[in-house]
Amino acid sequence: MNRSEVVLSEQQRDIVENTFGNIVVSASAGTGKTRTMTAKILHELKNNNSHKTIAAITFTIRAAQEIRDRLVFDASQCFIGTNNSFAIEEVIKPFMKDVYGTEYDIDMDTDYANKDERINELSDGIQKIRDHHTIYAYFDNKKNFVFDLALNIVKNSFACRLYLQAKYFGIYVDEYQDCDLDMHEFFVHLCNVLHITTFIVGDDKQSIHRWRGANPESFMSVFQNPNFTHKILTENHRSDKQIQDYSNLLFDETAPLVVNPQNNENIIRIVSTNDGWVSKAIPLLDANMTSALLRNQREYSPKTGKHGASNGADLLTTNGMEHIYIPPTPIDDITTNSAWLYVALASYVLISTYSAYDFYNEIPVEADLEKVAVGKIEQMLNTAKQKASEDDVNGFSQSVTAIADYLGYVTTADHIGKLYDTVRDSKYAVALNPIKPQHCTLTLHSSKGLEFEQVILFIEDYAFCGNVGNDHINNHYVACTRAEKRLIIVDTQSQDANAARSMIIEKIKAAGFTSRTLITPILPKESAS
Repeated sequence: MNRSEVVLSEQQRDIVENTFGNIVVSASAGTGKTRTMTAKILHELKNNNSHKTIAAITFTIRAAQEIRDRLVFDASQCFIGTNNSFAIEEVIKPFMKDVYGTEYDIDMDTDYANKDERINELSDGIQKIRDHHTIYAYFDNKKNFVFDLALNIVKNSFACRLYLQAKYFGIYVDEYQDCDLDMHEFFVHLCNVLHITTFIVGDDKQSIHRWRGANPESFMSVFQNPNFTHKILTENHRSDKQIQDYSNLLFDETAPLVVNPQNNENIIRIVSTNDGWVSKAIPLLDANMTSALLRNQREYSPKTGKHGASNGADLLTTNGMEHIYIPPTPIDDITTNSAWLYVALASYVLISTYSAYDFYNEIPVEADLEKVAVGKIEQMLNTAKQKASEDDVNGFSQSVTAIADYLGYVTTADHIGKLYDTVRDSKYAVALNPIKPQHCTLTLHSSKGLEFEQVILFIEDYAFCGNVGNDHINNHYVACTRAEKRLIIVDTQSQDANAARSMIIEKIKAAGFTSRTLITPILPKESAS
């Protein structure tokens, strides 16, 4: 089979080959939404007879790289990058001067994490760009300064509108349920006003980022937009049927998909204590398959008495089945447009198989790659790696700054310090390596986009405590759908566990089934319930 050929299901092929114009796709977990989007891009580019190209937009650099890898052709003329990089590189940097004056004909950095420089109004942010050459964030995390500014520029710059219309025949946005309201208004404007054909895909059931402004209602509102054709992907190609049925019953819109559920013992509920669950879970795990324990928090909390992913790894390992804890890294909270650089540098230092070519392929699309030589990059990377091994803080800082300068990126002493803390501790290698250990533990939010043959979760992590709206059920859905073959649910019968269990049982009963139809219970000998 030719590498450019993608095997598609009937539902996917209908979207790729038979649906035209603006499209919004609801894609449940495991249904191949990224595969469908990239297949659609390939199909449209193949049939494109104009000079125009496409923009493929995602939330992370790694996701953008995945799309680039799947396209298997020269994508240098396309934009493949993050939401923010599209707004900044294609709108704000080139056309801000057109709206606000030549004093904004400047290069600019971003620093969304700087709480001392947060802004209240659009005008405040515009002034700080002039004074600091830096894009900051709003105090209100439900508002997005980057996209507020970008939309204002599009509306007021004829040159910007002409440029976007002349360059792009299609815009493709992944994980749309994680877009905030300002992002949504920006993309809808490009579609409705500039008439750039738009393809968006997402799953409101997997919206677990409301805390940072995600607005899944915006995604769902597109279903009713007469300018869009709404298509649905329902065939889960990842998980066992029983796991599919269970996850579908969690939501009213997918519950009708469940037909003739059968208890094949691939979902097991363990009733046990916070410590006793391990002796019951390990015999249920196949050591030859991948497995993951997903928890809502990283560490044990003395305040709540809840365990976390870290001590979960200790318990599993102590009891005879080693699990590796995947920790957050010091560089995780860096949100400037140089964030990719710190991740790539840390990967080069800590992962033996990560090469200079891997580093080169991580460089965002907005960089001037024609001026970057892989050989030169490798020399500079080796210097940084050597300085880190020698515990030479100053030498490491200088070498990182030199790499950033060569690539046209800005670093700060604070961020280089976090990078140094990361590369000096080998425990962070597992977090940076895209190939995860066969058996691991991590937080729920870190697991999104990953998949494991076996998953252990605690039902108490999905109660109402600390959640907003339907986040608790969305979190549970994301955790369940990481599992391919076996799902083990630990029930400590705590107050939170009782609340979550009652909620889930109500969902199952509302669809006309009982929990025992789907779940095999392992109960204490003294319990009859």
